[in-house]
This record gives sequence, C-alpha cells and structure tokens, in this order.
Amino acid sequence: METKPGVMGYTGGGYERWRSKEYRPESPRDGKEDVYVYHHRLLAVVACYDPSMRIEDVLADIRGSDVHHESGCPFDNRPGNLAVLDHGEHSSTTQAQKRAWAEDAKREADEQSVEASDVCAGCGAESEFLATSEGFEGARCLECAKRDAEGHSIEVGA
Repeated sequence: METKPGVMGYTGGGYERWRSKEYRPESPRDGKEDVYVYHHRLLAVVACYDPSMRIEDVLADIRGSDVHHESGCPFDNRPGNLAVLDHGEHSSTTQAQKRAWAEDAKREADEQSVEASDVCAGCGAESEFLATSEGFEGARCLECAKRDAEGHSIEVGA
C-alpha cells in the first residue's frame, strides 16, 4: 500500500488516501487496477466496530455511511475522534459544527476589536489606532500624538 502521489498523499479536502493494486480479471490493464481508499475509513473499521463482528457486516454497514471526525480536522485520525454516522446525520452534524466554529471566530474577532480599541491618554477618546513615543506618558490617538510632537525635534537614527 502507498499514499497517492501528489501533495503529500492528500486529496483536496485534506483526507489521506491509500492506494493498492488489485487483481481484477475484468480490468483492461493486465487485470490490475489502482484502488484508492480513504485512510480514516480504514481506521474506522478497526476503531468503531466490535472485533467480534463479521467483516462482511462491518463493510456492509460502513459502505452506506460517512466517517465523521469529531474534532473537524480531516487528518486527525485518532480512534476516539472517529464516528460512523449515516449520511443525513453526518451532514447535519458537520453543518452544526461549521456554524459553531463561525460563531466562535466572530466572537473572538469581536473581542479582539474591543481590546484593540483603547482610550487615548491625551484626550480620553476611544481610538482604534494609538501611538506611543519616548518622552510621552501613555498612548495617544493620532491627533494628540501630532499635537504633542509639535515643537519637539525628531532625531533620525544613523
């Protein structure tokens, strides 16, 4: 078995695929055919099914199902991170995760913008952009920084 050539053996969605050459008499190329299988689906056979279950039953069950990554990361193939779900349940779970991640990202961006806006030590106004300089206490908005800099000489380092 080998990983598919290309970008480090990964498909466009970040899912690793493994390739094997199988003998299939009906195949036009000397009876050999490349067969690809997703790595996480192979692992799910071992991680998500009881070992006493007949392999035919496992393969029949997984054939019509999706293998879900609980963390949402397509290459996080730890056994506890994989779950076999029917397609409808997987789609709704995945969409709910995406909405939750989008809400988290929006909340973090909002929190960062609140932290980024600070109060000017010169005029007390809230400002997104503050300037600091040697010789002046605290951060100033651009208008106060310009005003405070008037009359001071600026040295340019060599």
